[in-house]
Amino acid sequence: MSGVDPSRLKFRGNGILHVTLIAPDLDAACAAYREQLGLTVASRESLGADLAAVLGVADLAGAPVAWLANPAGECILRLVEDPHARPLEPMFRHGWLSLEVLVADVDALVADLHPPFRVLRPPADLELSPAIRASQVLGPCGEMLYLTSIKEAVPPFDLPMSDERVSHTFIGVMSTPDRDASQAAWAALADHPGWAFETKITVLNDAFGRDLGDRYPVAVVALPGQCMVEIDQVELPDDSGLEAARDAPAGIQAARVDSVDAKRRFAGQHSIALRLAALPDGLASAGWNLIGDEKVGIEHHAGLVGPAGEHVQLVLDA
Repeated sequence: MSGVDPSRLKFRGNGILHVTLIAPDLDAACAAYREQLGLTVASRESLGADLAAVLGVADLAGAPVAWLANPAGECILRLVEDPHARPLEPMFRHGWLSLEVLVADVDALVADLHPPFRVLRPPADLELSPAIRASQVLGPCGEMLYLTSIKEAVPPFDLPMSDERVSHTFIGVMSTPDRDASQAAWAALADHPGWAFETKITVLNDAFGRDLGDRYPVAVVALPGQCMVEIDQVELPDDSGLEAARDAPAGIQAARVDSVDAKRRFAGQHSIALRLAALPDGLASAGWNLIGDEKVGIEHHAGLVGPAGEHVQLVLDA
């Protein structure tokens, strides 16, 4: 099956439509999300060659796929099985760092988690605003989740609130060696300049053995549907394990993850899907690489890889 029949499954209408994870063990990942986060397996299928090309995983055409839906019935996670995907915690590589998931009560949710989920940091109010309370958790595929409750409006940001136990991914968080370059790329894609500032990122400081108060250059760029991308400039530690984990050939910079190279593919978060009216002009000069442009069923899909190696699946209206 090359795609999902929209009449059969329900998806969000705009913003971050869903997230694709690479799962070394599809059944185990589905069970963990079902039993602990309350998601349901809405569909099982195989990955079509056209969609595999858009995702930059042509070698995974025919691989088992599961769609997981939230309590509202929206498919928010696509899991693609790759038993050969390499494990490396996302803090130690550039590209996608985390999916920030909107939840009603982060304290209650995290209190019930157990392996294969691993709580990295307990729920705490963010430095940015006490109206945002979050916990950082590693999931069953090695992906990082920022489980986040929004208690009230946080201007100038347009953030959603929910009373669902688990709602949807509303922020894609990425790690980059160059905040300004990544912010410019996302500004070109989203047609929004974003905001730049510095803040502490405790989960990174903890992972790197740094002072918990250390601060990072950060930017956020607004996306449709009360969603955003967060861009964290991160200098990876010398002992990150990235080069050894991917067995990089000579001459390849270890700090860059090529998410479309099967030999360097990591388990965990692979892509976010966005709906746009059309493919914006000038993306190549802004640092984006178009890797796939396909008709998937009745829809037009394009695959992009950004300056830090992050993959984006675009669902285009035209």
